[in-house]
Amino acid sequence: MQTPNTVDAYSRYMVEMFDERDIIGVSTVWQSFFGKPAHGNSKSIFSESSLIADIDVIRANERIAALIHRGTNSRDLNTMKNTATQQYSSFSRRYPLAEELGDISAHQLNMRLAGENPYEARTRIDRLRTLSREHHAEHIRRYVRLFEVLAGMSLLGGQMPALNVNIAGVDDWYDFRRNAAHIITPAIPWNLPAADILGDIDAGCRLMRENGKVQPNVIFFGQNVFPVFINNLTVQTLADNRRYELIEVSTNNPVPPAFNDLVAGGAIPRGQLRTPEGFRMWMFTYVDIYTDDNGDAQHYMPLNSCFLAFYGARCDRMFGPPERLPITSMENAWYQDMFGMNMLAPMMPAGIKNQTGTVSPNMFYCDAYKATDGKKVTIRTQSAPIFATTQTDAFVTFVYCLGRES
Repeated sequence: MQTPNTVDAYSRYMVEMFDERDIIGVSTVWQSFFGKPAHGNSKSIFSESSLIADIDVIRANERIAALIHRGTNSRDLNTMKNTATQQYSSFSRRYPLAEELGDISAHQLNMRLAGENPYEARTRIDRLRTLSREHHAEHIRRYVRLFEVLAGMSLLGGQMPALNVNIAGVDDWYDFRRNAAHIITPAIPWNLPAADILGDIDAGCRLMRENGKVQPNVIFFGQNVFPVFINNLTVQTLADNRRYELIEVSTNNPVPPAFNDLVAGGAIPRGQLRTPEGFRMWMFTYVDIYTDDNGDAQHYMPLNSCFLAFYGARCDRMFGPPERLPITSMENAWYQDMFGMNMLAPMMPAGIKNQTGTVSPNMFYCDAYKATDGKKVTIRTQSAPIFATTQTDAFVTFVYCLGRES
């Protein structure tokens, strides 16, 4: 006869915690345009000690050489232009500042964290480090979303705010001098039968070629614009005409390697477009969203819009200094001891799309400070970004493609 086992003490088990923050991808499509040396020697500048970013820009023309009468010593300068050099514009821009804070109280360290076994008996320092990592990761994700919004505004509108859009005044914008003609409202909205969508796109291509000296190689459609585009009768007729091969949408027609970063960042390839005038570009949609200050969902690629671009134009990204005193070795050691992280080499959280191609720890300044009574510590992250479309006329934006809202 077997002796029954002693009844074990009751054990409590929990299902593994679900954290939605870890599965939300942070898109980086617009950021993929910036800081690539292969794109016109685009720059990524990290300026830790200077408040001002300066750049000299020389614009060009496409004049031809002049024919003159032989035997003359000179020519009338009123009728013919001599060449000139060193005619440039100089731009100086003061870096903006963004700051995110997260507080951890001493009282909070006495309470069980999400996902923590009630009988695990974690130490207060372990909880402090877990909470600090959560604050840090959320700060970085918010900054990358901010970068994407700012980069998109520079690309689509040729301007970027130095303050939040809802409080920015007339003087609180970085203006990259986009040619006003490159912001186009179609004469006939594209959702009307009389619309000439391909004709409008060709007109935008011509503007880019004339003013920007380049041809577009990518086109982005707003999420509600692309269905109108592909259902347009003229577009469908030309797409079905294999003799002209104006549109190719096929899994057998892969995206060229030059556009891999766009796809990795969140863009959806929709095929290749060849316009009636012969311009050729890849079509993309970009459906990802972010949440604005009012808690409303907003599209990175605005609805009712279309964007023509030369993916290869010079677009610089610059990051200025923090707003705090220089970090000392004692402060760095204290941060490492308290939070288990090196503030001079901040970790990048999971979920950032195409992270290695767009995001660098040098973009962020991380530190923390205690309250005077020792009952609270504040995790702080700062950044000072400027996304400059230096080759600014290499982009054309169509707005109100489907008409203005009444």
